[in-house]
Amino acid sequence: MKILRLYWLLVLAALIVILFPASTLAQTEKKDLVIRFSPGSYPYEVRVGKDNIFYLEVENTGNVVINNIRLSVDKPEGWTVQVTPMTLASLGPGAMQTADANVRPASAASKRDYQLAIVAEGDGIRRVMTVYVRVRDSNSMWLWIGIGLGVVVIAGFVFIFLRMGRQ
Repeated sequence: MKILRLYWLLVLAALIVILFPASTLAQTEKKDLVIRFSPGSYPYEVRVGKDNIFYLEVENTGNVVINNIRLSVDKPEGWTVQVTPMTLASLGPGAMQTADANVRPASAASKRDYQLAIVAEGDGIRRVMTVYVRVRDSNSMWLWIGIGLGVVVIAGFVFIFLRMGRQ
């Protein structure tokens, strides 16, 4: 009888270790940050000469508190990127915090893709996320020229139809 109880106790202990290994094994301290860039949809587009607001999400996926997290952005020459807030005091395990990033391309930026490197570092950990943003033309001159040509063509057809329709 004692052997049978001991056998079932050992089977139960083995099942607990197999089914719930995280709760039975010793856990080490783990520092880890995840950065997300949340403007809405990809491709991330920016306009020259305008404020382009994006949101950064910083999440602590580790199991220890991370203090003094500094946010910065490596950007192309002539660009301005302001991150608010630039420093997060602390981020507990599983916690997430957002920051605003105001991206202003250089006035001479051509219409193409550019690389931004978002950096989060603090308490001996550093994470970098690379994002590509596409510069869109803020000048819509060609759009207005196309609309003007369309109006002229339609007016010409109306004029011809009215002239030829009466004969």
